[in-house]
Amino acid sequence: MKRFLLLISLLLLACEDESIENCPTPTSGAFTKVQLRGTITKDSINSLRADFGIEDKYEAIYDVSVVAVEYETLGPKGEAIIASGAVYIPIKEDNEPMSLISGQHGLTIKKYDVPSVIPSYGYFGFFGAAIGYAAIQPDYVGLGTSDYPFYPFGQKANGRALVDMADGMMTYACENDINLNDNLFVMGYSDGGYNSIAMHQEMNNNPRSFDIDASVVFAGFFNLERPAGLQFPDEIPNPAWTVFPIYVMDQVHNLGLLDKVIRSPYLEKLSNTFSGQYDRVAINSRLTTVTQDLFTSAFINDYDTSSIFDAYKQQLKDQSFKNVTISGDLLLIHSKEDEVVPYSESVNLHDALQANGQKVELQLLETGSHSPVDYAPGIISALDWLKQYDQD
Repeated sequence: MKRFLLLISLLLLACEDESIENCPTPTSGAFTKVQLRGTITKDSINSLRADFGIEDKYEAIYDVSVVAVEYETLGPKGEAIIASGAVYIPIKEDNEPMSLISGQHGLTIKKYDVPSVIPSYGYFGFFGAAIGYAAIQPDYVGLGTSDYPFYPFGQKANGRALVDMADGMMTYACENDINLNDNLFVMGYSDGGYNSIAMHQEMNNNPRSFDIDASVVFAGFFNLERPAGLQFPDEIPNPAWTVFPIYVMDQVHNLGLLDKVIRSPYLEKLSNTFSGQYDRVAINSRLTTVTQDLFTSAFINDYDTSSIFDAYKQQLKDQSFKNVTISGDLLLIHSKEDEVVPYSESVNLHDALQANGQKVELQLLETGSHSPVDYAPGIISALDWLKQYDQD
């Protein structure tokens, strides 16, 4: 009898090993560490509706299990690094196949203000998983437990790390009996909108065994170039958001730019200021809102004509999305009252894509600031919009 039980056990183990062996090997993005972060209950998700201005027609059906993961990817210069993110899976009794959502959050400078560390920050993840989607929320390179020294904001290369997490997730799902269908949906807000388009660019350049079937982008920016003749206001409300992209572009591409743009004593503070330990509010307090005190006169007055900014301007042009080939359908959502990212960003991308015969829709909201709370009802409507593509 003991021999029989041992034989059965060995057969079961062999079947399990064979099942794992049949799982796809990711092109890149293999998960190297997985840590359970807990469960977000459907009741707690439903309780957020009032805070986010979401109508009661949205109802969380499932509790959501959250795990934090680390995975292999590449940095902006193609160097091997580790990135992190969170996985959101509905806890349900059936094993019906699920579509996968990759949700890209807005700009975060503080290293640990990300979904893998604070799962409630992954709003695409838990809102989606609670109604039956599987979801991933990449932290982005340099954030979470990534070993890259800072977040390389505004770089098309970020698309690689996001596609890699989706690639790794498909293998992880197979190995852990998470039943996915063939659909990959992409959603992104603000900086996450830029990064979502960067995913399409990555898929164009380096095709995988899967495609993006549909995407929704909220309040995204796509053109990084500074308009000719730009007049700076006397004060900048959020110097953190203004200086950080300049700092990143200089560090990633070794432009030797910072002393041509930033005045002392703020110049000497930059490497520590953007180390990942401070959030936007703390960074604002370390800088100054007074434009003339923060920026050099050359950057304010001579930007259009001085050759010292040529390399920087070229990078801004190179990292902009004036046009791109989109996989599947794209819905752009933007508020006309957005005070941070003008809705012309979405209008211009929509018009460029449409002129090239691509499938793109534009939904302009009459009211709402750039706050993710103001865009939250749009996230729910976007989840409804995705249902038309949600086929097994």
